[in-house]
Amino acid sequence: MLQWICDIPRNVVMNIKMNQFRSNDNRTRNETIKKTMQRILQNKLKSLRKFLAKQILDKKSKSQKTLDINQIKSVLFFRNDDKIGDMVVSTSLFREIKQKYPDIEIIVLCGKNNKEIIKYNKNIDKIYKLEKSFFKNFSILKNLRKQNISLAIDFYTFGLVFKPLLMLRIISPKFLIGFYKNSYNVYDLSIDMNFFNKHISKRYEYLLKILKIENPDLKYDVILSEKEEKVAFALISKYNAKYKIILNPFAASKHRSFDFDKLKELVNLLERKIDCCVFVLCQEKDRKKIESLQTDKTCIASFESVLESVALVKYSDAVISPDTSMVHIATAFDKKTVALYLDYSNVYEKINIIWGSNNLNAIQLSVDTKNKSVENDIKNIDNIDILNALQNILRRQFR
Repeated sequence: MLQWICDIPRNVVMNIKMNQFRSNDNRTRNETIKKTMQRILQNKLKSLRKFLAKQILDKKSKSQKTLDINQIKSVLFFRNDDKIGDMVVSTSLFREIKQKYPDIEIIVLCGKNNKEIIKYNKNIDKIYKLEKSFFKNFSILKNLRKQNISLAIDFYTFGLVFKPLLMLRIISPKFLIGFYKNSYNVYDLSIDMNFFNKHISKRYEYLLKILKIENPDLKYDVILSEKEEKVAFALISKYNAKYKIILNPFAASKHRSFDFDKLKELVNLLERKIDCCVFVLCQEKDRKKIESLQTDKTCIASFESVLESVALVKYSDAVISPDTSMVHIATAFDKKTVALYLDYSNVYEKINIIWGSNNLNAIQLSVDTKNKSVENDIKNIDNIDILNALQNILRRQFR
């Protein structure tokens, strides 16, 4: 096993283009080689964790069970990834199942952040929030096990590592559905159709078909309370410009987020070219980095809760975002949207399609890497193109 972990290809260093070091010192070269080796080792360890999870926790043989809709008393949605956008898209499933089968209990296992999206959702009967402590989570999992869950649905699309597979084994649902889990015996049904160039909603539509729900409405539900609406409305009412624009500059990765210079340039463009006020969304930890952009036309908005940001979207005219969670939130309210994506043209999994806006009121812009001559980074989507796209959707009446 150690040999397998340490079996780093001998030509790794040789594969690094040596000409990029001709004008650099040995220190730069050594750091680059070190990072390359670390990345390869991380991939090896990741594969090892998946291997051990399967060997220790997977069942020895394939399930022979078939799904009987008439026997389903409860459905557990395994959304332990804590991703906000994924939860937004999932809300159509809760509604469609509850409408078709009102007596089925809808249960969601989720994280701290994505719980916010569903905490007022009346289609959900029970919500369990995972904690950081495994011991606290163990009591939650034991509780779910005692409930004899009829059907559990795992939305994670990659090979499982130890922790989520252990959680599923503890819960022990009577029937378990997963996506692309054919190599795991613990799953009673694996949905393995090629959805990698289709919107995520197509997977969910197929899942609903398995549950005998035809022609579903896949519109998202994000429910707000009066409290969040009042906070957002009070802020947005202070500004009298024709258009209220939400600009969400940050995403989960550095390459999908605006740097300060790009953000400053875009804000200045919007202020000059459009009769608007710009609400720049950020977390409190990022506020100091960008608070110098605050003007009488631009508001730096950091809220205590996810739903207060959602409420601001509800009362806005348009949204600009490289973050897909905010894109999906905008879709939930049919907002005009400029959605920004990296270039996924050379990869199998088309993120800009799978996690696309799915919104007739949206325009999607992607980085054009021009055969890798340009870095695949949001900074390489020209701000003028973003401005033009926004002006276009503000003028047009889509729906």
